[in-house]
Amino acid sequence: MKKALLVTLALLVTSRAWAQDASDVPVVHEHDVQLDANQQRDLRQWTDDVRAYERWYEQNRNRVAYNIFGFAAGRREIPAVPEWLPDKCDLLGYLEARPVGELSAGCDLLAYYRSDFTRDPAAAQAALTQTQQERDPHASFWKHVHLDAGWTSLDYRMHTYGLVGVHVTLPELAKRVQIFLPPGFLLLAVPDGRGGTTLQPAATIGVSIKMFPFEFPQGKNGTAYFNVAKAYVIDGGSGISRNAAVDLLGLSFAWGR
Repeated sequence: MKKALLVTLALLVTSRAWAQDASDVPVVHEHDVQLDANQQRDLRQWTDDVRAYERWYEQNRNRVAYNIFGFAAGRREIPAVPEWLPDKCDLLGYLEARPVGELSAGCDLLAYYRSDFTRDPAAAQAALTQTQQERDPHASFWKHVHLDAGWTSLDYRMHTYGLVGVHVTLPELAKRVQIFLPPGFLLLAVPDGRGGTTLQPAATIGVSIKMFPFEFPQGKNGTAYFNVAKAYVIDGGSGISRNAAVDLLGLSFAWGR
């Protein structure tokens, strides 16, 4: 009986501890970090004041400032942080996907403010990106090299399929679209005119549209693309004429994100 009582008490204490631990993590929704009209006005005014102070601070922090009469001027007061802003920024940190907007920019400015204007979040992110590119100078190139597979002709009556290939794209348009004007290479399976198929090389040009990220083996980052292209047969067989153009669609995969 004593053992059963002790076990029951232990379970109650443990469950209470778990409940307390769970209650320490707030459940935050997007509406919790929305600003009312007064807060929006306060944040804009504070942002303008902080940026003005930052410019003055950069100019005068290491020397005495003088007024128009040549006398030493008093140190400029740093703008006070709106009372509600730190709490909102704390709530913002609990969201899995941080929304972009005035509050997000204000929280970045608050971090910069608290660092005595020594660590700008935007500048830190730019420096991190540059460092990563310097460590891997080929990363920006390899994300434009695509491996092609699983292509098919838009006209099903042609019975033409792209088996495997490669193409190189130009820089992205609108962050999702890449164009490959430098001709790519694709191995086509085409009818041979006798009821079978034959393999024919083709040059491709077209558009790659970003779909989703994934991981190659050994944890290498990759991105999947959907492609619309035109393939020009290099050596025509009996079922398709030399230099004939075939409209294709299919998938490609590139390294990087």
